[in-house]
Amino acid sequence: MVTTTPRSEFVTVMAWISLALGVAGVASGVAQGLMLLVTPVDHELQELLAAIAPGVELPPALRWTIDHLGLLNFLSLLSSALFTAVSYGLLKRFEWGRVGFVLFLAASALAGVLGAATFVHALPPADGMAAADIAAIDPAFQGLQSAMKLVMGVGAALVAALHGAIIWKLYRPEIRAEFKR
Repeated sequence: MVTTTPRSEFVTVMAWISLALGVAGVASGVAQGLMLLVTPVDHELQELLAAIAPGVELPPALRWTIDHLGLLNFLSLLSSALFTAVSYGLLKRFEWGRVGFVLFLAASALAGVLGAATFVHALPPADGMAAADIAAIDPAFQGLQSAMKLVMGVGAALVAALHGAIIWKLYRPEIRAEFKR
């Protein structure tokens, strides 16, 4: 008589949702890559932006992003493909799938917290205006910035907590017993 470990619905549902998100990410990355083929190259895009808004200097981070759209799309496509593979491994209850999924969760939680911190730091206008000068433009703008900072911080913390709870659940002995080593 062969006994099999029962499969938890938690892992199955998590794997199917993640597999769908991974496939959607790959499809999106391919579509974006095709769009990049017909988009003007770096200097042409910057010239087009300068013609639309003459005298407006793009922030350095935005210029860098425009200059490296192909690389960023490739990295996004690669991470989506890896996430799809890891999600499949999770669905099939391979140990490498569980470990890889946990690594993706931890990395995305960390990226979310760092991204929120970067966004909050970069929120003041790039032209050197102090936060107090923002209220002179429009008093509601300062309140909006405060609300955006709060939402970014709380959102990143909630996503990190959710990912931490999923990681904790995936390390429970009864869940770990489902996976083939």
